[in-house]
Amino acid sequence: MTIEEAVGHYKSLAKVEQAFRSLKSPQLEIRPVYHKTDDRIDAHVFVCMLSYYLIWHMKKLLKPLFDEDGVGRSKEYTLTSVIERLKSIRQEKVNFQGIITFSITKPDDEQQKILNMLGVSIS
Repeated sequence: MTIEEAVGHYKSLAKVEQAFRSLKSPQLEIRPVYHKTDDRIDAHVFVCMLSYYLIWHMKKLLKPLFDEDGVGRSKEYTLTSVIERLKSIRQEKVNFQGIITFSITKPDDEQQKILNMLGVSIS
C-alpha cells in the first residue's frame, strides 16, 4: 500500500467515525430504544440511517453555501441553522364552511436560496 492509499483509507475511516457520531447527535438521536420486536428495531435503525443519508445529501448540496460563509464564530450557516431557517415554512389546512384549501408560507429570499440549492420547489 502506498502512502497516498494509506492516507486515503485513514480519511475514509474518519468519515465513518463521523457518520456514527452524527447518528448519536441531537439531530438524529439514535440511542437505545427498547422496542419489543426485531421488526421495530430494524425500522428504527432504517429511519435513522435514512435520516443520516438526507443530512449527508443536504451537506453535499449546500457545500457552496457553507464554503462561501465565514469561518469560526462569524460563520452564519451551519446545517442546524439551515434547518432552523426552513422550519418556519408551514402548510396550513383551512376548512371554511366545508371548503378545504391549503395555504403554504411563502419562503423569504434566504429560504428560497436554500430551497433552490436543495432542488426543492414549493407550490
